[in-house]
Amino acid sequence: MTQQHQVPIFAPSPVAVLPPLRGPSRADEANHRIANNLQLLSALISLDARRVADPEMRDWFATVQRRIGAIANVHRQLYIAPDKAFVDLGAYLCELAEELDGAAAAIEGESRIRVEPAAVDVPAEDATAVGIIVSELVGNAFKYAYAPGAPGHVRIALRALPHGGYWLEVSDRGRGMVRGQPSRGTGIGSQLVAIMARRMRAAHGWHDNAPGTRFTLCVEPR
Repeated sequence: MTQQHQVPIFAPSPVAVLPPLRGPSRADEANHRIANNLQLLSALISLDARRVADPEMRDWFATVQRRIGAIANVHRQLYIAPDKAFVDLGAYLCELAEELDGAAAAIEGESRIRVEPAAVDVPAEDATAVGIIVSELVGNAFKYAYAPGAPGHVRIALRALPHGGYWLEVSDRGRGMVRGQPSRGTGIGSQLVAIMARRMRAAHGWHDNAPGTRFTLCVEPR
């Protein structure tokens, strides 16, 4: 049976609530409102999760929080972006990783995510899909890649391709592939990753990192 780490539950973060801009446009107002409402929803879920003792239910709450956080971070990036239709994917991944890392550090006592960003601007819908993919992969690695109590890190690397598009890699140095598949729970997260990749018409796959597992996503220019 695959052992899991204690599931990180995100604490509500008042810092994440966006301050108002001077003379905001309608798009600014919409992104501001959506980001703050999602932050409030995440905080309410966190409060409910603290009352739950069942590990499977806590796992479910944590998964929902990661997905909400990924979407909220897109709207935070849109709120501050000069072009409201595009998101700086490198900056977005750094912010998302900081949020995911904070939850893990509260339990493990150390920073566990390493980000290698690049300057890549993508449409908001692509940023949302990438955020959900990364959140699922990081959460899966935290739970299954390493033995409970063992130190371990997750690496997120983003590269711009010479002809346009970009390359994303998420890897760990944990227990690696099991019968050709990454260590995971129900498989719903992997199905969601595949759905998000198909939405972007991106090539994706899991690879044996020897040790660990490496996920790659290649998004060609459209």
